[in-house]
Amino acid sequence: MTHPDIVNVLVEYLNETNPVAKELGVIPRDQPLHEVGILDSYGVIEMVAFIEERFSIRILDSEITEERFGGLNKMASLIEEKLAG
Repeated sequence: MTHPDIVNVLVEYLNETNPVAKELGVIPRDQPLHEVGILDSYGVIEMVAFIEERFSIRILDSEITEERFGGLNKMASLIEEKLAG
């Protein structure tokens, strides 16, 4: 799965489950999602659970940082790393 494919899966998830994301229409790819009001602390937990289930990977608590998990492109990069093993 390519980086853009992963980003598209994440965007699709957010548009289906998050009213703020749906209302925005275009979700920024490089801006932290909490800054634009899409994810709060509970939303992050839900997002991690979705990613772990969808991609069959494990996201460690230490990886849930703005540097590693702040925006869609960062999330996709982390997922790519995990999938590559």
